[in-house]
Amino acid sequence: MNTLLLTLVVVTIVCLDFGYTKKCLTKYSAGLQTSQTCPAGQKICFKKRKKGEKVSRGCAVTCPKPKKHETIQCCTENNCNR
Repeated sequence: MNTLLLTLVVVTIVCLDFGYTKKCLTKYSAGLQTSQTCPAGQKICFKKRKKGEKVSRGCAVTCPKPKKHETIQCCTENNCNR
């Protein structure tokens, strides 16, 4: 019985990952920043700039590949995509 209980506790900890989640910025400007809690498995924050358009920010599983006239910066700390 104790072994079963210990096993359930370990499985719960592994599955819940202690509730740790990544947070990435979705908007950032002087005096205003908005962040989101990333969905499970998305542990990378990115900032995408496209020539002549607004910057987009968010979460990703892997660092997105830039398309023509785009630059992408990726990072792994919370709210690091300023």
